[in-house]
Amino acid sequence: MMKFSLSTKVMLIYGTVFLVIITLTFGLSYTGTVGKLENDLNDTNLALLKQVDQKIEVTFRQTEKDLLTLMNDLEFVYFMYDSYRDDGQKYSNFYGLNTKLRDFINTNPQFSSIFVYSAVSGHLLTDKAYIKDTPLIHNWLGDYLDMPVYLKWLTTHQISDGNANKDVITLVRPYPTISSPEYRKGMVAVNINEKVIYDMVNAVYEDRKIGHLFIIDSDGNIVTHDDKTQIYRNIKELPHLKSVLSRKGSGTYTGELDGVRQSIFYRDSNYTGWKLISIMPESQIYEPLRVTRNLLIVLAVSMIFLVLIVLFYVSRWTFKPLHQLIGKISGTYHFTHAQERKDTGLTYLESVFDQLLLDREHLEQHVRDSKPVMKWRVMMDMLLGYRTDYWAVLHHLEFVGVHLFPERYLVCTAEISKEGMDLRTPDETLYTYVFCNVAEELINSENAGMAIDVGGGRAAVIFSFAEGNAEQNHMRALAIMELILDKMKKQFNLVVTVGVGRGYREMKDIPKSYDESQKALHYKIVFGPHAVISIEDLQPLDSQDYYRLLRMVDRITDALKLTDSVKLEAYVQETFREAMDRNVSPDLIRQLSFDLIVKSVQSVSSTGIDLNESMSQLESMYERINRSGNLKEMERFVFLFLEEMSSKIKAKRSQRGSNDTIERILIYIGDHFQENDLSLDRLAQEFHLSSTYISKQFKEYTESNFIDYLIGIRMNASQQHLAETDMKVNEIAEAVGYQNTRSFIRIFKKYTGTTPLEYRTQLQMENSNELSLECD
Repeated sequence: MMKFSLSTKVMLIYGTVFLVIITLTFGLSYTGTVGKLENDLNDTNLALLKQVDQKIEVTFRQTEKDLLTLMNDLEFVYFMYDSYRDDGQKYSNFYGLNTKLRDFINTNPQFSSIFVYSAVSGHLLTDKAYIKDTPLIHNWLGDYLDMPVYLKWLTTHQISDGNANKDVITLVRPYPTISSPEYRKGMVAVNINEKVIYDMVNAVYEDRKIGHLFIIDSDGNIVTHDDKTQIYRNIKELPHLKSVLSRKGSGTYTGELDGVRQSIFYRDSNYTGWKLISIMPESQIYEPLRVTRNLLIVLAVSMIFLVLIVLFYVSRWTFKPLHQLIGKISGTYHFTHAQERKDTGLTYLESVFDQLLLDREHLEQHVRDSKPVMKWRVMMDMLLGYRTDYWAVLHHLEFVGVHLFPERYLVCTAEISKEGMDLRTPDETLYTYVFCNVAEELINSENAGMAIDVGGGRAAVIFSFAEGNAEQNHMRALAIMELILDKMKKQFNLVVTVGVGRGYREMKDIPKSYDESQKALHYKIVFGPHAVISIEDLQPLDSQDYYRLLRMVDRITDALKLTDSVKLEAYVQETFREAMDRNVSPDLIRQLSFDLIVKSVQSVSSTGIDLNESMSQLESMYERINRSGNLKEMERFVFLFLEEMSSKIKAKRSQRGSNDTIERILIYIGDHFQENDLSLDRLAQEFHLSSTYISKQFKEYTESNFIDYLIGIRMNASQQHLAETDMKVNEIAEAVGYQNTRSFIRIFKKYTGTTPLEYRTQLQMENSNELSLECD
């Protein structure tokens, strides 16, 4: 039996296969290549249209953004509302606004001009001129006051800038920027020269010398055209354009124009609604296809001859590197005796490649196993301040499966132990791992966060909140940590002590919160084990009168959300009476009034009320409060404003539909809030729903998340116990669902501004004063 070498075997096998493949491939290419290349050419032309569309959209969106930024300036408010103290302020405002318009045009070379029209005064201001009581010939902006949209791009038209008429494309926006027609005070328009748009098109098709490219709007009006004589022409009645206007999206079709077969490419702009059209003669487009087809035939014949040469003359020299490869691999991979190769043939190569694939699987497994280590490294870098940019660390967080919000962070440090015994190092690691899993499960049910083992039986937890100020988020973190401690105690009989830092807005401040949490944890010797120790528990109370008054604002905003006019009025009166009793200066009282109004407006934003009207009233409130001559007058202005806000909340809620599931959940909470293990997970089990779904529906219906709502219910019940019973503070804490009295006192103080004993003392003093007045 004849024995062939490896090179001979490969030559015979692959040489035959190669010849068959070449013959079949180039035999089919004659019919198959033309269609594929035709699709490629079509895709190329459509890609060019897409590139033009993207360039125009980027420019137009930047124009819109720049215009919105400019319209936020205060000079626009005075001009649009025609509201000035005197002529001096008026002309000063005109000069300032005109300067900004000129700077706006000068720093944006693509802009031709800008027009600002006040419907209140009828005045028109441009970057070059000011026209009082605009005549009809210039008052073209007034025609768009009632347009049903917030912005509109106008097809190419002519306007005069004072020197000459120019062909421009115009962006028109109302003022205020998001307002319905009946509330609009004016219009602003920025003009872009038509040549700027055409230059964008020409930059993409700079080497094109055949066909035509142009843009039309939905009515068939030409926006820009490489033949400038076509501008302002409406071409929707042309037969081939009727077909284009009836089609949506992007595509191509063929038609006959002036006796010549043409390919027509079109694309809809999602942003402007315009159509980009490219028309090219088919003879010019498909000329490369014919050339390519002929070249393929020549190449096929050449390749066949080349294969024959390789097979019969140089095949052994061709496969010589294969022998060298086998020799190198045989020196790299070593097998057991059972796997020992008997020759350096293809069987051995197959074994080597199997080993390579196995190594790749091991590498993938190693990457999966290393994710916890990567998570630990990323979080430690955040805690130590090595990673301070959220967007730079985002892809690392996504890789390890962690979700954090871009801002609002708070750090806790936990120490895990077991009552009555010293834990061994393996047990510490296991229990810390359990704590981290429990913490992440409870945190991520409503917020976001991550937890890691930092060694020595300690864990670090990063909270991330989607909303709320630092104080609200601090309270949420305390409540969640109490739930975690309770779960660890009941399910694992573990003693956990937690130090809680302050909340901060940016990721770069995470190390501050981490240091504060560690500092709080040092006070375990004072507060005892299995407790949540806040850094704020270690700080002295702020004695400044103004900040004490400012803390009383929270009660007012809560009464506003509840639309309780009686409490609202009582709290406002009490706040101003406290300010008067403490002899706070008039300037600070005015500042308190402004802060109270602004904070109240912000607090009801979650109800879905349109704040534009309320914010527009702040200017008049600012003037009224500044003009107020006495405290009672300020108090009256503030209460009337808040009462109006309360009416709007009532009207908004009356339009909202009912939610039977959440109503039943609210009843359940009212019946079981005294139980310390009440949580989203328990509600999910009770009502057979996911905790995420309950959290979302609860927030939409009650305008509050679950933790805040539960805290409010418990605090109201505790206030009632303090007012109506002689129960001790620890008894009240247990009666409203808190196992830890210190935690109850801390949350009560954050909620009311006083400790439970101070609250009861104040009630007793008020009652005794009322009795004294009745006796007198």
